[in-house]
Amino acid sequence: MNAAEGFSCFFFDYIIYVILSISKIYLFSSLSRTEFEFGFFLLNLATVLILSCWTLLLKAKTRQWVLLFLLFLHSTLLISDLWYYRYFQDFLSISLLSDITQINDVGGGFLTLIQATDFFFFADLLLFGAAIWSMRKRQAQAQHSNRKKYAGIVLAAGIGLYALPMLTDYFAKGASPFDPTVADMQDYYQFGFWGYHGLDLAKGGIDLLSKENRVTAEEESLIRGANKGGENAEAAEEQPNVILVQLESFQSSVIHHEVDGQELTPNLNKLTEEMLYFPSFYHQTHEGRTSDAEFITNTSLQPLRSGSVYTQYEKNEFDSLPAALKENGYTTAAMHAYEKDFWNRDSFYQNIGFDQFFSKEDYPEEKKIGMAVNDTEFFTTSIEHMEELEEPFFAFLVALTSHIPYEIPEEDRALDLTGYEDPLLKGYYQTIHYVDGSVGVMVQELKDKGIWDDALVVFYGDHDSGLQKDGSEMAKELEVESAVDQFELSRRVPLFIKPPNLAQGETVDKSGGQIDITPTILAILGISQPYVLGQSLMDEEANLTVFRDGSFRFEDVYYLPDLTEPIGSGTCYSIDTEEEIPFDRCAPHIGKAAKQLQVSDTIIQENALDELRHSSRP
Repeated sequence: MNAAEGFSCFFFDYIIYVILSISKIYLFSSLSRTEFEFGFFLLNLATVLILSCWTLLLKAKTRQWVLLFLLFLHSTLLISDLWYYRYFQDFLSISLLSDITQINDVGGGFLTLIQATDFFFFADLLLFGAAIWSMRKRQAQAQHSNRKKYAGIVLAAGIGLYALPMLTDYFAKGASPFDPTVADMQDYYQFGFWGYHGLDLAKGGIDLLSKENRVTAEEESLIRGANKGGENAEAAEEQPNVILVQLESFQSSVIHHEVDGQELTPNLNKLTEEMLYFPSFYHQTHEGRTSDAEFITNTSLQPLRSGSVYTQYEKNEFDSLPAALKENGYTTAAMHAYEKDFWNRDSFYQNIGFDQFFSKEDYPEEKKIGMAVNDTEFFTTSIEHMEELEEPFFAFLVALTSHIPYEIPEEDRALDLTGYEDPLLKGYYQTIHYVDGSVGVMVQELKDKGIWDDALVVFYGDHDSGLQKDGSEMAKELEVESAVDQFELSRRVPLFIKPPNLAQGETVDKSGGQIDITPTILAILGISQPYVLGQSLMDEEANLTVFRDGSFRFEDVYYLPDLTEPIGSGTCYSIDTEEEIPFDRCAPHIGKAAKQLQVSDTIIQENALDELRHSSRP
């Protein structure tokens, strides 16, 4: 009996286990619509062999139960990753443990992520059991010495197979596994399913054990060079009040959109004639969603590649909008009608410079819609709180009514949506229409109380609705046919700015993102900018709007990276024609985008701004 025949005779159960494990990763790729190329197959086969070779040391009956348990664990992680990917286009990470208590942020919409076919991941348990039962009398028992030999062979084969695609990439493309990445998806394609989770676990362990910041001289140089802050024109002696309003799940696609002659947002449509309206403005959130939008807007930094700054780094030092305004004589207040400690808001708000935080206990309890008091009551009560603040004040409002799963009482459903099938989409349009009415009430009350004219007022959307995926009813209604269409639908959110005493509204064609809000507000006020990665939307220079996966918009081009490849591979599109254009139109900005993400990560994870202020380096 040769070695191959001996192995199949002694370890038939293990062969079945390996086949089922690889099949499940292929099923995962199919259901998540991610790539599964030959090199990726080798990486996953190799990691399965490396991680399970130790089971060959066990006796047959014990090994079979262990392998069955490993299949169950594998299926559980795969199905969890799949559900998470459908919502965030990313995978689970050890860093998300701190976010477990915030799962309500997804709300009832989580059930829409589950499909019946997902449970095929557990079908392998029956297949494995049936295979073992059929071979129960024919599988031989290997001697201990042979078990050690075969375990060593499998381990060596796994290591060799794992190195093969990496060596191929190194010699063919000059790519190294140690090259920096900007997205978890790049790590997934570079190291495989188990490689990604192993690397993530190792990083989490290092971060947990390491208490000291590790900003190198090179990182410090990059951080200082990336800062776009600086001196503005001299601030006015009497500064205006600043009101910054974040609207929940508000996409730009609803602005000026009609359903059978019914305007979804009649009040915001009118504001395009009274305020500066930016139709090419984008949200840059990632897994933290609403908390990401708040963080990006108030600090002019990028979100984390996994999880939320609010729950992982809420005590770190950031140069923030409220802190800059506070230093210039402003009273600062955050207003959000939900639990004070949800997403660690109470701690984070205080850390970045808010004097007061008006939360659930500071708002009326009647007429709750979704998670909290309806936005009409929220806005009008917030104005009452503003009137109690010493001027000039900065009020940051986070609305909630249009939060997934978009539930609203029957009496508040003002739109006739006959013909629509998706209940979530119908709920979304109804809640968006309601919130638009709430904005109208707020604007009128600010005018009636004499606050509107002299104030700097900003409305913006925090992130997409989650209903815009390819093939969805929303995508079909809005005729999404290209990568640019999908980008615009998924990323564009409204931005309205009314500088003090604006005579007439205007549509501003300049593109930008949430990272630009802080420098824009400070530029309007003439206040010197702290450390920011964004830039003012009021100047002449084009803004580079970078997203967490390394994609970006710059002027009239959109870059979509290929995450299966190292940084620098992807497709360049024209925003206007929606067609692919020469790569050199995007190439000069790819490194800049990656640098912005890397610098932001270093600032957040290493508490670099605090360290730089105490650095002895020149």
